[in-house]
Amino acid sequence: MVMDQEAKLKAIRSSLHELAQPLAAVTGMVDLLLLECNENDPLFEEVQMISEQLQKVLEIVTEIRRLAREPAVQHGRLEVVRDRGD
Repeated sequence: MVMDQEAKLKAIRSSLHELAQPLAAVTGMVDLLLLECNENDPLFEEVQMISEQLQKVLEIVTEIRRLAREPAVQHGRLEVVRDRGD
């Protein structure tokens, strides 16, 4: 059972890493667009919103990766409570 749990955690960490890499690349490209875009450009606000939303997703992925490394999770003792806020 411990090995099964470890295999699941490893798969989750690997999947999160695979998700974070392209998100980081897209975030970088969007940030470059923001640097080149004039604030008066009609697309500036949309590109800025995309950047902000990508950052939120990256923060979520980072938090899940952190939780997956927690010793309590690795030993099956962490209870996850959903926050219905925001």
